[in-house]
Amino acid sequence: MIPESGPHLIFLTLYAQGAVPFSVLLASSILQDGHGMLPLLADSRLDFLRIKAINFSVGLLLGLAVFWAGW
Repeated sequence: MIPESGPHLIFLTLYAQGAVPFSVLLASSILQDGHGMLPLLADSRLDFLRIKAINFSVGLLLGLAVFWAGW
């Protein structure tokens, strides 16, 4: 879980301080893609939004599942 963007670094710091549970860090790690999506955004906004929707869904579902499991 190496921080690759500013927002991810914030969540990593909050997790290290015990302010947020692991499930939040996991969901953040799935959702944060840094600058990797910029070329796709320049090419196709629709594909960019589709991938972001998939990332959001997977991050939310896994984050909730891990949270409910007690992590």
